[in-house]
Amino acid sequence: MRANLRFLLLDDFDPDTGELVLRVAFQPGPELGLALLRLRLHLGRPGNPLEPLSRELRTHVQMPIPPLWEQGLKTIIHAVEDELAGPEGRNPLRYLWVKTQILHPTDPARCTPNHPVSRQVEILRGWAHRLDQDNQPLRAAEFLDRLLLLAPRDQMSLSYLASFFRFQGMAEEMASVAERWLKVEPASAEARLRQGEALLRLGRAQEARAAFEGVLKVHPVHLLAHLGMAQALGLLGGNPFPHLDAAQELDPAATASVLRETFDYRLLAPPPGDQGYAPEDLPGLLGVSGAEIQDFAEFLGLPVTGPGGTVRESELARWAGVMNRYALLPNGLHWSAPTPRHLPELA
Repeated sequence: MRANLRFLLLDDFDPDTGELVLRVAFQPGPELGLALLRLRLHLGRPGNPLEPLSRELRTHVQMPIPPLWEQGLKTIIHAVEDELAGPEGRNPLRYLWVKTQILHPTDPARCTPNHPVSRQVEILRGWAHRLDQDNQPLRAAEFLDRLLLLAPRDQMSLSYLASFFRFQGMAEEMASVAERWLKVEPASAEARLRQGEALLRLGRAQEARAAFEGVLKVHPVHLLAHLGMAQALGLLGGNPFPHLDAAQELDPAATASVLRETFDYRLLAPPPGDQGYAPEDLPGLLGVSGAEIQDFAEFLGLPVTGPGGTVRESELARWAGVMNRYALLPNGLHWSAPTPRHLPELA
């Protein structure tokens, strides 16, 4: 069974070595996913620069080079060589446009060469949309990232990439895209929200707090902004309960899910001399079994962050307070902080 060619994507051009880097995507069979061939064409040498591509296609796909690929590559190579002969031809920044070029094996309307930039943007957007529909979000994100080389202020692409990096847990990339998005659309609540979420994941709680404040000033009943603000305040040692109460009123089920599954009960700067409790001491303090303590730590966010695997009293008080206040456990915890070992002297 012959493979089905999907696209040829240009990856880079190195003006010092004359190497044009590309990928060929093909589908080996109807029930199989995409496979990739990675290869390099060497420009400025004797012979046909497309011969490595011809050889790989004959070997792996049993097909000749599609005429559209041959025509498109010759157009790209001619443009590259013209730039290389110019006064700034050794500047790699001049060749970023290479990464925006894609060739379809049969449809010229889905090939970027010989189109104006505005049309190339829409071609890349179309590829990203189809890949997303085919449940290939990683490749869709790659195409949108390349689209932004041509249209750095494209809000749709920035929004998609922020959501993609959020889903993938890539906090630094998410923060970078959110920052770019805010420069394009300063009033966007979604961009500000994504920035706050990314900053939280990076441990930059004070900056995250400012981002969520920005959302709440415009949208005072925004559920995710209240949850984000509560998280930022909690990490900073502040009082998260007003914002958690607001979130609880807006959507009790979603708030309970966040508090059980993803809320971080740590303090970024625990108070000096904070009392620590060994896990085996907690059943007596909380009125539960040892097995329940293990479940709390594994599934409900009980922070075991103190020295030697202990639970800090400040964090335990926050965690137990949230569990009881929002009835997140079948039975309430019998928690009240023990009397301090050293009472402050009266003035």
